[in-house]
Amino acid sequence: MDKENSLIRLIKSGDKASLESVYTLYKKEFLLYSKRFSLSQEDSLDIYQDTIIALYNNIISGRLETLSCSLKTYLFTIGKYQIYNRLKIKTVLEDVSDYEFLLQEENENTFLLQEENITALQKAYKELGSKCQEVLRLFYYQNYSLEEIKNSLDYTSKDVVKSQKSRCLKQLKEIILNHKDHDQL
Repeated sequence: MDKENSLIRLIKSGDKASLESVYTLYKKEFLLYSKRFSLSQEDSLDIYQDTIIALYNNIISGRLETLSCSLKTYLFTIGKYQIYNRLKIKTVLEDVSDYEFLLQEENENTFLLQEENITALQKAYKELGSKCQEVLRLFYYQNYSLEEIKNSLDYTSKDVVKSQKSRCLKQLKEIILNHKDHDQL
């Protein structure tokens, strides 16, 4: 554990070789592990790279300073959640077949993840205010909890973050729909 904690300190100090050694050390084993989830080799590799980036970001931001488990366990836990997120998005993309879901409040995110809306989503995201961009990025890409977002962005409570996230998603959806309406004219 001490060796792994010193590795974390080296990475935090900017030692790229340490990060590369972690990447190399667990890559093959992670790719084997990810086969359980019936992912393509390309998806598994993308997820592993995202996992390494998340590990690096956690170290640099100070969210991870010392390990309470092995580095491998920590890394694979991040990877497992990355896999679950990828499978969830993939399932949503495969299962959504028409626009009736727009009427269902609980499926608001499904609209945003529909394959033909991904490009529109990326454009609309750029039109959001910086606060909305940051909340959505932290929640969906960085997998921050509402509590972590509250602390990171100095919100007063988790409920405020939850409301803000909801307003941002609604705004994002409206921007996409407005673009679609204008494109059809």
